[in-house]
Amino acid sequence: MRDALRERLLSEAALHAQTHPADLDRALGEGMSTIRRRLVRTWVVVMVAAVLVAAGLVAVRVLLDRQPAVLESIAVSAPASSLQPGAILQLSAEATYSDGTRRPLQDGVEWASDNLAVAETTADGQATAVAPGVAGLTATLDGVSGRFELKVTPPGTASLTALRITPGDAETNPGGKVPLVAEGTYSDGSLGRLNVTAIWASRDPGIATVDGDGLVTAAAPGTAIISASQDGFEATARITVNPAPPAKLSGLAIEPAELTIKQGQTHQMTAVASYTDGSTKPESNVTWSTSNPKIATISASGLLTAQGIGQVLIEAKHVDADGKEWKAQSKVTVEHAVIRVVVGPAGPHALEPGATVQLTATVTYSDGKPGKPVIAWASSRPVIATVSNGLVRGGPVQGQVTITATVEGVSSNGVVVSVGPTIPTQGPVKG
Repeated sequence: MRDALRERLLSEAALHAQTHPADLDRALGEGMSTIRRRLVRTWVVVMVAAVLVAAGLVAVRVLLDRQPAVLESIAVSAPASSLQPGAILQLSAEATYSDGTRRPLQDGVEWASDNLAVAETTADGQATAVAPGVAGLTATLDGVSGRFELKVTPPGTASLTALRITPGDAETNPGGKVPLVAEGTYSDGSLGRLNVTAIWASRDPGIATVDGDGLVTAAAPGTAIISASQDGFEATARITVNPAPPAKLSGLAIEPAELTIKQGQTHQMTAVASYTDGSTKPESNVTWSTSNPKIATISASGLLTAQGIGQVLIEAKHVDADGKEWKAQSKVTVEHAVIRVVVGPAGPHALEPGATVQLTATVTYSDGKPGKPVIAWASSRPVIATVSNGLVRGGPVQGQVTITATVEGVSSNGVVVSVGPTIPTQGPVKG
């Protein structure tokens, strides 16, 4: 069956090819085009892959061949090689690497002097001349060192040839300070620090002043010319005093930060604002609040009223011009208050000179609980009778006195005491 069908199909195909030769040519052409396209795509893929592999091999070779640059040498330099005692010189170091590159060195450099009696160095490479002589100043990094030879010459052996002030221009704000250095150049090429020996002056003292060591203090916005002169030479520096930047709010606090108050009493709380220029001032534009109004309330103006017994946090909140919210808190402790003081026995009492009578004070508190009162006793006429801890003692003078007791500002009733034969004429005096 299959063979018969195959034979039939082949026969029909051969007949179609004979009767329609154009269809056969078109079919062969399309087949060849398809084959060519597949061959081209395959070739392109193979070439791209080859290029990528080659590039990867080259990159790996470059990475393998590249070696990190190694520090080979350090060169140390300075504006001068000779100083007079007291002069300061800034050293600099430059590194040279194995790949030929050079760059200044700053971090990690260790500076040292091989003769500290002649010159000293700081961690940032600043050399200070100490005494005449020669010192080797070295900069070291990763085991590599560079050396600079500094000569310190005796003072007075060369004449001054030039004078300058560093910095020549500086800016600051009112109240700021700028240290200036008067530096002289001498005929032997050495440099000397002349701050102490030079004569300093300000041509604009209303803007900035200068002391005898070259320290400038800014007073008001503007420009001041500062001069230093010595041996007929003069140098100047220009100091610009900028207007003070507007102070901004930097903090908020409540005064007092802690308060102990008696029940029923009041106290004015104050919000205090701190500013970036160091100033402070009361701030009235605040919102006050309390964490527990049953213990203490506070008004819109900050007046606190103690209501109950306990502790409460009082908060002040302020929003500045930039919309930033600032808060401060104060801890308030409310204690029970004295509401009544009664002295007894009520009297009146009669005493002979030198005799005594003991009085007591009963203190009542706002919460009805006992306390530890500090009682202040008083006699209206101590020459007639004195009182101490409630014990009244008759004096040498005859007459009548009134004894009272005061606790936390609350006074008691008055108790009359007569000394001598005088007959009391009045009963208890209410306070």
